Amino acid sequence: MQRDRRRRDVRLVLGSAVALGLVMAVHYAVNRPATFGIDYRVYHVAALAARDGADFYAVTPADTDFHYLYPPVTVLAFLPSTLAEGWRPGYLALTAASVAASAVAARELCRYVASLGYEVPLAERALVFAFLVVSSHSVPSLAYGQVNHLLVAAFVVGLVRLANDRETRAGTLLAVPAFVKIFPGAVGLYLLRRRAWRAVGAAVATAVALTAAGLAAFGVDTYRTYVVDALLARREVDAFAGGLAAERSMVTLRRPLSVAAPSVDPTWYAVGAAALLAPVLAALYVRPTTRTDRHVALLGTLVATVLWFPSLLVYYAYLTAPLVVCCYDLPDGRGRSLVLAGALLANLSVSYRGLSEAVRALPLGPGASDAITGTLKPVLTVGTPVLYGCLLILAGCVVYRFESGTLSVPTRRDRG
Repeated sequence: MQRDRRRRDVRLVLGSAVALGLVMAVHYAVNRPATFGIDYRVYHVAALAARDGADFYAVTPADTDFHYLYPPVTVLAFLPSTLAEGWRPGYLALTAASVAASAVAARELCRYVASLGYEVPLAERALVFAFLVVSSHSVPSLAYGQVNHLLVAAFVVGLVRLANDRETRAGTLLAVPAFVKIFPGAVGLYLLRRRAWRAVGAAVATAVALTAAGLAAFGVDTYRTYVVDALLARREVDAFAGGLAAERSMVTLRRPLSVAAPSVDPTWYAVGAAALLAPVLAALYVRPTTRTDRHVALLGTLVATVLWFPSLLVYYAYLTAPLVVCCYDLPDGRGRSLVLAGALLANLSVSYRGLSEAVRALPLGPGASDAITGTLKPVLTVGTPVLYGCLLILAGCVVYRFESGTLSVPTRRDRG
């Protein structure tokens, strides 16, 4: 009976995300066809500029004002696309690589779950793969031509290697998404708590090597441009001044803080978010003695990472490894129920802007559409469903630790 219930939970969480992702894909195809390849076109024009020796941080596609934002060495990966006529062949190649990498990550993740003693039948293996490729958290990246699928795959495999005590390989794999996207580097907190020193060393060495390669290929001035014009711009500090607009699709505790105190210097929202998240992580890091404790600590670390950084909705996909594992491994109780409820709510990966577009596409009159969007706007201004879901997941992590008894203060007898 318990096995059947766990299987139902896994299929509900993963299946609902995949179903919503497929609906989202149809929405893009019908109502927003111009979004396909919108990010890949940025990579393509940057690669063209790099090939010609120009400043690839200054160029933009003809139809957007998006700039290249990743470290200099990464543009070398897109140079092969300059051999093709136009950006579409490269976009298709990246899509194929994303699907292939997701298949590898799904296989590794399912093998790890099976090694814990849980049966993972073919249907659930397929769901894990589909979750990585076309869930509501992944479809936007696939449509836009983003590199998130490749980075998430590296992140998933790296975390599996870490769980299997293959620290050097884990650190190398985890360093890649951290180097490109920055925020995944916060997994280093978990590595330090776990005392995975070889993983930390391998991650640092990989980041240093990639940085050195970028400096050798493009020089100090290009790296300075990256840091000033691209890296620091990702902080999005000004976006929170006066309260983050409802249309911005960000998952972060800074959003409700900015709405509650719009006159505060935006820098303090980051401080406030850290102050709220630190006690939660501290609780999860207290004596994680069991395997499940460690899974929960990792899940809490990644959720807190997404909530602290000015994260986009698609960054929830980086939670895949511990989220899938916890769907199987968390014991019955209020903690498990909260985590599952949060995961289900987070599958509604929409912002107010996206919801407004979807409502307008429905066969409703203007009055009904305005009534729906007007009712939901205050709720989605304070937070997105992904934010609310993440908060439930964090609460479930802490509740699990109390329910398991591993968070209680040791008595004198326990201390010997």
